[in-house]
Amino acid sequence: MPHPTSSNPIVAMFSGYFRRRVLRQLALYLALMLPVVWGLVTIEQARFATLAEAGGKNNVQNLSRAFSEEVKATVALVDLSLVQLRGTWQRDPADFAEGIAEHARHLGLPIHITVTDAEGRLLYTNDGAAPQGLALGDLRPFAIHRTQAGDRLYVDRPEKHRVGGQWMVRFTRPIRDAAGRLTGVIAASIPPAYFLRFYDSIDLGPDATVSLMRLDGTIIARSSRGDGNRHMGKNIVGAPQVLAQSISGNFRRASSLDRIERFYAWYKLSDYGLVVTVGQAVHDAEARFAQQGTLMRSVGLVVSLVLGLLGWAAIGAAERRRRALKALAAAEARWKLALNAAGDGVWDCDVTKGTALLSPSAQRILDSEHPTVSWFGSKGLAELVHPDECEAVRLALRAHIEGVTPDYAMVHRIRMRDGSWRWIEARGTVTERGERGEPLRMVGTFSNIDARKQEEERMRRMAHEDALTGLPNRVLLDERMRQAILAGARDGHKVGMIYFDLDKFKPVNDTHGHAVGDRLLRMVAERVRAVLRESDTLARVGGDEFAVLLPRCAQAQDTERVASAILACLDQPFVDGEQVLNISGSLGYALYPDCGDDAEALLHSADLAMYDAKAHGRNRISGSYRTRVG
Repeated sequence: MPHPTSSNPIVAMFSGYFRRRVLRQLALYLALMLPVVWGLVTIEQARFATLAEAGGKNNVQNLSRAFSEEVKATVALVDLSLVQLRGTWQRDPADFAEGIAEHARHLGLPIHITVTDAEGRLLYTNDGAAPQGLALGDLRPFAIHRTQAGDRLYVDRPEKHRVGGQWMVRFTRPIRDAAGRLTGVIAASIPPAYFLRFYDSIDLGPDATVSLMRLDGTIIARSSRGDGNRHMGKNIVGAPQVLAQSISGNFRRASSLDRIERFYAWYKLSDYGLVVTVGQAVHDAEARFAQQGTLMRSVGLVVSLVLGLLGWAAIGAAERRRRALKALAAAEARWKLALNAAGDGVWDCDVTKGTALLSPSAQRILDSEHPTVSWFGSKGLAELVHPDECEAVRLALRAHIEGVTPDYAMVHRIRMRDGSWRWIEARGTVTERGERGEPLRMVGTFSNIDARKQEEERMRRMAHEDALTGLPNRVLLDERMRQAILAGARDGHKVGMIYFDLDKFKPVNDTHGHAVGDRLLRMVAERVRAVLRESDTLARVGGDEFAVLLPRCAQAQDTERVASAILACLDQPFVDGEQVLNISGSLGYALYPDCGDDAEALLHSADLAMYDAKAHGRNRISGSYRTRVG
């Protein structure tokens, strides 16, 4: 009779696992497989460490670029404000405070403005606590601007502001007269902490740090959660980012300030003598993969305990882990680009199909009805991008896709649904490539920079136009004179200059007030402009003085004919409401090359001729002596 258990196949199957031969083969199998399993675990742990280092380096490199762009934009805006305010000071110091208030409203910066004379005595500050005439001539910017000719921006070391007592970074430009002599210095001071706003928008771990340094190693601002900003003004001797000749780079080392080992990336702003640095602590970068490391050890333990069944499962798990890490890397790339854009629209493009999926913010920026747009095709670009920039966008995309450039970045205009155009900044990077290196996926951001473009255009106009009349100012006139004289020297024709002021203008101001005088100046500008050619330039050079540039003249009579037309139109009454204002003009003219070889000499000759007209009774025209002789 058979054994009762032999007829039960399930019992027979399990009893086979306990046979001596099976146990012996299992021991041999374990002896062969355990080193393989734990060898794989060790390899994966090393790979996580490599990924942590690569991720840390990529993080700080991208963020250093973003930080440098923010600092560059801030410094450029401060510099443009200094140039504009300097012109306001030179034209009319009485209106200087109003000009500063207007800049403060537009800039939104905690900015302190001071103006000193050539000896360093304080002439003006928007800090009401400062005594007039305070001696500031021993500060470094004065030594720099005294010894170095030209007009350049100087960025000083951070120090306590002598007027307000707070820590400040001082940006200065010289004030020079027409002969190039130093007559003063204008300075804009900003708290160093203002440059550290960027730190609040990044998340690289508790021991991350961002810093702004001068190229001599002096720290302007440095922020970390442990130290705050207490190292400003300290000089770092032998800093790699200062010694390096290249514009950007990265390194790994322990900080000399807090002894924390970090991955660092830096980017130089050579035009301003500055370098920005972003650092992520090594342990913070590795902590991001700590969970994956723990999972690998657990899997190795489970595989070791139930090897027969989970050996195969470990291979599948490894493949799933590889895909998870790849998805994590792609997600991190999208996150880094979104961080660079600080809340702007994100797009995710399938390069093979040429279509991009838009986030809701990106849809709003592009004014798109649909979340998907055609981006890479020629037809799609032509429908979206302004014709003037379409080819440049196409070339930039191709250069990045083909690996010529590390990332894609373009500023261009996009067509709105109503037919208008909007300025945007587009950034992107290829995050996935096929086996042959062909691009498969690209992610990026769109930023609406319409307001920034409008502000830049407004600042450009303020720097080159007279605020009252809208005419070109002295700066723009000088530039056009130089261009006209270069063309005249090249083509062999003459250049005419008419310089005039308004007779009886002061009585109008004294009798009717400055508001009427301002309206009269605007009417004069409109009337004189009407008798000139489109190629001629009418500029207001100060008070009631104007200059007219005639870029092409055949002879002196051409210039005198235009001057006569101007004199005739000034002699006609000006109607301001119920008031009739009567003035006239004293005009002087000169020709290039008869009266001078450069713009300064030409303008000076016309100015002298104008004073000659005044000396002979006003309301008349006088040519330069050399012009009359010729």
